Amino acid sequence: MLVVLEGLDGAGKSTQVARLKAYLESVCGRLEYIHFPRYDAPVYGDLISRVLRGGFGAIDKVHPQLVALLFAEDRHGAGPWIRSVLEEGGTVLLDRYVYSNIAYQCAKLPDEAEADALREWIERTEYGFFGLPRPDINIFLDVPIGFVERSLHGNRRGDDRAYLEGRQDIHEAD
Repeated sequence: MLVVLEGLDGAGKSTQVARLKAYLESVCGRLEYIHFPRYDAPVYGDLISRVLRGGFGAIDKVHPQLVALLFAEDRHGAGPWIRSVLEEGGTVLLDRYVYSNIAYQCAKLPDEAEADALREWIERTEYGFFGLPRPDINIFLDVPIGFVERSLHGNRRGDDRAYLEGRQDIHEAD
């Protein structure tokens, strides 16, 4: 079974993932977990980190389709392993997946038709061309924007923030 948790930065996703992971570990024979993006992944992890730190320019200077491709390639690299775990009857829990790519990149486009075209391209690329498995369960965290704003303006730390090297994620700054 493939279970995905999606949510904005600051929505409490890490807390919910930890709780869901603990529950699934108690009921599943085999549970594997991946947080996307994988900042330590060869090639794409470093590029994604640089994009999120603003290393290629401000959020409005890099076309969202190029950024979407970086995130998609990161998942593509993990695809064979995810499929093998699922084929062996295991459960895979993912912290972010394809819909995060769609949400973050399409939100950058002011034109609805252009955003729809990018969404379709991301789905075709990730599920079609790359053959990534579709989730059995997709959980979307829907929290008030005030909660997210308070979380983002608080002191956020931890290993999952190391990729920023002390900077702010360009998506959180906007």
